[in-house]
Amino acid sequence: MVFGTYTLYVSNKTNWALQVIDFQNIEGTASKRPIKIALIDSGIQAEKANVTVAETFNGNGSNDSYGHGTAIASIIGAKKSLLNPVEGVFKNVVFYDANVLDENGNSSISDIVAAIDWAIKHEVDIINMSFGIQKDDPALHEAIKKGYEQNIIFVAAAGNNLGFEADYPARYHEVLSISSIDKNLKRDPTAAKNKVDYVTPGINVQAVKINKMRDESLDGTSYATAYATGIIAQLLSEQKIDRTSYFKHLKDYAKPLGKQSEYGNGLLTLKKGD
Repeated sequence: MVFGTYTLYVSNKTNWALQVIDFQNIEGTASKRPIKIALIDSGIQAEKANVTVAETFNGNGSNDSYGHGTAIASIIGAKKSLLNPVEGVFKNVVFYDANVLDENGNSSISDIVAAIDWAIKHEVDIINMSFGIQKDDPALHEAIKKGYEQNIIFVAAAGNNLGFEADYPARYHEVLSISSIDKNLKRDPTAAKNKVDYVTPGINVQAVKINKMRDESLDGTSYATAYATGIIAQLLSEQKIDRTSYFKHLKDYAKPLGKQSEYGNGLLTLKKGD
């Protein structure tokens, strides 16, 4: 994936996040089939080869005026090159770009619901939601239940709320709630607790940066969610899990790290445990 105008976080060090999820076990191997991922975010500023369909729900068109969606997309599926030192987890991704977040990272519930319905109609495999809200919303839950009944995998950020209860939609039963760890496999102290299903890298992670996402370090459960989505996509592609029993079989690829309330089932990886 080649991205447009960007600022990159470039490091001479190996990407620690890819190391801890056992990425080396799939390097050089071809995925068996592409996976359709709906990214409900701020849009993707990218060459359109990997974006099959883009739809706006906030009037911004396909432009990523915030930069969050582009960063999330790069973690999931960017291809490393001379111009792009960022490498994503899963290369054979087909993105369905649902733009709901504005230039400040905000959205209405109705736009999110419309984006979920749109993704369902396009029969995607996974819906990535690297955002959270504080309150339960019946319309949002109903949209998610509709997709869940059609075997769509929902992956969402637990939230960065200083250890309080996980945000919605991650708190819903039908959604995989992802929290973040650092390179020492320690929980991010700002991340949510309880209703955590898995943890993945989310502190000082590499991504393509544009617009407002240009800090030296990218931190948060949003980015951990992208890593989880990339892992799940790779496992789906290789038929190591399926969309009907993934809640059970993903546990086979997790390494326990600590308390269930903080680490869930553990660190989600690409390698099956012994």
